[in-house]
Formats: sequence, C-alpha cells, structure tokens
Amino acid sequence: GDGMMAILIARYAVALGMPAWKVGLLGTAALIGTAGATYLVGRYVESVGRRRLLVWGALLAVATGLGYAGSTAFPALLVVAFLGTANPTSGDVSAFLPIEQAILAQEVGPAGRVGLFARFNVAGSLAGGFGALVTGLTGVVELTGLSEEGAIRLFFAGYALIGVLTWALVRRLPQSAELSAPAGARRSGLGPSKGRVWTLSALFATDSFAGGIVVQSIIALYLLREFDLDPAVTGAVFFAASFLQAISFLLSARLSMRFGLVNTMVFTHLPSNALLALVAFAPTAPLAIGALLARSFLSQMDVPPRQTLVVSVVEPEERAAAAAYTGLTRSLASTPGPSLGGALFGLWGGAPFVVCAALKSGYDVALWGLFRKVQPRG
Repeated sequence: GDGMMAILIARYAVALGMPAWKVGLLGTAALIGTAGATYLVGRYVESVGRRRLLVWGALLAVATGLGYAGSTAFPALLVVAFLGTANPTSGDVSAFLPIEQAILAQEVGPAGRVGLFARFNVAGSLAGGFGALVTGLTGVVELTGLSEEGAIRLFFAGYALIGVLTWALVRRLPQSAELSAPAGARRSGLGPSKGRVWTLSALFATDSFAGGIVVQSIIALYLLREFDLDPAVTGAVFFAASFLQAISFLLSARLSMRFGLVNTMVFTHLPSNALLALVAFAPTAPLAIGALLARSFLSQMDVPPRQTLVVSVVEPEERAAAAAYTGLTRSLASTPGPSLGGALFGLWGGAPFVVCAALKSGYDVALWGLFRKVQPRG
C-alpha cells in the first residue's frame, strides 16, 4: 500500500493540474501528520497496548484510502495527507513501525536481532516494490473509459481494502506481542538512555531531512519532467529498486555481524550518496535510472543495522519509545524536505539530488565519529 501511494499521490496531484510546489506540500503535510502520530505512539504505546494501537492504525489506513478517493480539491487533499497513514517516502517513516520493532526486538537476543530486522525489511521492501509496480496498471484501467483521475481513485479505494486486511491480521497478534519487562519497570517513555537516544535522534534527523528532499514523489516527478518517462516504466523502476533493496538488507545483516552495525551503516551509505549526486548530471534516462538503481542497492543497507542499533542501546522497557522518538525526529526533520525538493526542482531539476547527497555524507561522518565504539545491550 505504501509503495503504491508514494507514486499515486504525486501522479494524482499532477493529473489534477497542480504545480510542483503543491505536490511537495502534500508530502510535507503527510510527514507532519506522521510526526504527530509517532509522538503519541511513543508516549502512550505501552499504556494503551501495542496490539490495540496497531488495530487503530489499520482502521486509519481504511479512512485514508477513502479520503483520497473522495477528494479532488487541494485543501481537502491536504487534510487527508495530514491525518492519514500514507506518506511519500514509501519507507520506514511510519507512526506504527516503532511498535513492530519493539515486538520483534524482544523475540531474539542481540546476535540474532540484525538478521531478524533484515528479513522484516526484505518483506516490506518487496511488498512496497510490488505496490509501485501495480501503479502501472492504471493505464490498463483507463482503457475501460475511466479518466486518469478516476483510475487513480480506484487504486486509492484499493488502499482502503489493504487497511481492512491489515486490521484482520493485527487482530491475530498474540498476547506475547505486548511489553515483556520485569515488575516495576517503566511502562512508557525514556529512562536512563535518554541522552543516547536524543543524540541518535539528532543524527537521524539530519539524514532524514536530506532524504525528504528526494522522496519517491520527487524522483517520479523528475523522471516524468526531465525524460518524459512513461508511468508504467516509472513503476517498474521503483519495483526494481525495491527488489535490489531487499537483497541489500540480507547482505547488510551479514556485513553487520562481521564489521559492526555503525561501520556497515556508514561505509555503504557514502557510495550511495555519490550515485545520487550522479543522477543530477545523467544526460539520458537509462543513465539516470542506472544510477538510481545502483544507489538503491546501497542506500538502504543502513536500515536493519540502524533499527537494531536503536533498540539495542536502550533498556528493554525503553525500546518502543526509543524507536518512536528517533522515528519522530526523522519524520519532523523530513517534513520540509518535499517542499524544499519541489522548490529546488523549480530552479534546476538536478539540485535536489546534489543537496541531498551532500547532507547525507555529513551525517555519515558524524555517526561514525560518535557511535563506532558503542556496544549493543542484551
């Protein structure tokens, strides 16, 4: 659903005749809304219950799909973007992801954690890629006589159906998914690891701010405007990118176990930044797509070790809050990104890629300097 919506929201706005800055503003509104929901999750998850919040999230996804399907005016779309569950990243900026991470983290010890998170991300990446690929079918739907806007609305309704399926699945989670902690342990928020979590949050915020500049919606817009790329081809590119990311997650787990979490994060990220900058100077669509795909293979290798690092350097009862608050700062920091990306795109199509690459490289160097010697806890 996320992979599908990341492309369709931008295409819907363009089909309705909206300029690039409005496309970016929709992405920003979605990320601001995600940030607010993530704060609430971090603050109340253990007192409300992990399973209950996941059920509420699924129902909100249903409302999001129906809201997009029934809206054409920009103010209405802005409200749906802010209140809904879909955002333009198609990645790990999600209000409910910290709950899933906390559930997984208590299932295994430190040695097996990064492998578990890798498999978790493989499933999500492949599903997101399939969602991007499915967006190419809007052209087939149009052959029935529907307009492009009508075909996209039909797929928004499909997102609502995915929310129904998610609701049915999360209701089956067992009681063991709830917090497993000794008597008297803190039930919510951060404790002794607060300083470490906020340091990580500041670093991740830098990375997320940079990433927000070139979210998938902006990349799709770039390929459309610069090379007049067919929407079906764009969907296929994002599917291929997700497939490469899925492979990289498994490789990332092996590298992390051999070279350490932080080393794997940094020394796979730096080359991906160079490839991202290269997109801005690619003279043809095949070269730009090649750089994007090569970058996709490397850019998300940091995800499993990053998620593992967050839940492994805090106490067990702090895991959901730590994942939520680092996710919150990532989400907040990324909110200006789509708007800035749209503005930079108006100046020069390649500008978002160059600015993003430079900022991400600074984050990598700072992370390596501060956390390369930190050891995970049990």
